Amino acid sequence: MNIDLLFTAQGGAGLIANENFVQKVAGVVFDTHSGLLTLEYVDMDFLELNIPVEGEFNATLDMCGQIHIGAVKEGNIAQAYQVPFMLLDDPYRMESLKHIQQPPNPLEAFNYFVKATVFGQPVHRDDLGDESAMGCVLGDAVPSALQFAPHLARRHQMEIAPKASPSGPGPSIPGLGGGGGHASGSAIGRITRGTGNTIPPKKTSDE
Repeated sequence: MNIDLLFTAQGGAGLIANENFVQKVAGVVFDTHSGLLTLEYVDMDFLELNIPVEGEFNATLDMCGQIHIGAVKEGNIAQAYQVPFMLLDDPYRMESLKHIQQPPNPLEAFNYFVKATVFGQPVHRDDLGDESAMGCVLGDAVPSALQFAPHLARRHQMEIAPKASPSGPGPSIPGLGGGGGHASGSAIGRITRGTGNTIPPKKTSDE
C-alpha cells in the first residue's frame, strides 16, 4: 500500500492510499520529533508509516483535530471517512480540540476535501527503493474530477439529498381555536425541502 498526505489551501488534511485500508483506522498519531505518522486500527493493531512528514507541514497539522482517510482506485474514490488526529506526548490535545465534531455527512466532507487538494507528499511506500512509486497515488487522476465508486455513490447521494423539514404551526383542529378552516395563506401541513420547493398539504376530510 502506498499512502500520500494531501492538503487543501484551507488547511484540511487527509491520508489517501492507492488501495483500501483492510482494517478500519481509528485514529492517526503524529510524532513531531521523528516526523512519522502512525495509523491506529480499531483492533488495537497499528502501522507506522515510513516516510517522515516535512517540517513545513507541522504548523498545519497542529491545527487539525481530525484527518480524512480514503483510497482512490482506478480513478474512483473507493473508501472515505474521518478519524481523530493526535500528537504523540500531548495529553491535552483532545481537550483543546474537543469542539471539533465529526462531519454529519462524511462522504460529502471527503468529496469536498479531495477535490480541493492542492499539495502534499508521500508518507508511506511499500518499496522505498522504487523511485517510480514516489509519484502521487492519484496517478493521472485529476482531484476535481474524482467520483465515488458504485458502492459509495448511492450512499453519497443519500447524504446530499434534500431532507424534508416541517415549517409553520402544527395542524389546526376545527373548533379548537384555529378558526376551523383552511384560511388563505395558511402554512398548515406544508413541507419545505432544501430546493426551496413547497409541497401543498394533503386534503383531509372532517370527521
